[in-house]
Amino acid sequence: MSNAVIITVALKNSNDNPPKLKLIDSLGGSGDNNLNTEVALGANVTWVPDLASGIQSIEIVPKENETSIFSTNPHNTGNGNYEASIVEKEPEKNGKKIKSEDYSIKFYIDGDPQNYTDDPKLSIKT
Repeated sequence: MSNAVIITVALKNSNDNPPKLKLIDSLGGSGDNNLNTEVALGANVTWVPDLASGIQSIEIVPKENETSIFSTNPHNTGNGNYEASIVEKEPEKNGKKIKSEDYSIKFYIDGDPQNYTDDPKLSIKT
């Protein structure tokens, strides 16, 4: 079984104000900013923009000042995708294991100079 997870980032409806995303992960999950993708320790996560849906570009931004489950920060791979790795061992903060990561997807849509954000979640599979 692969530890790779792909999250496709598509525009759900550009007529909404603000526009909303539809997120689909390779594990069979789908949703919007409520999507919680379960990932294994040591997994590689790739976010892929669905350009055909009207998404122009994405940026994955971890929340500031939080203990992270990312071992490498999300970074642009050069082709518009973003990827990051998950830690090998659950991090701790104040003696409690950290089991999830809230993050933001900053996105631009075709024909609109403004950026928008959605805030899904990654959780460590137990």
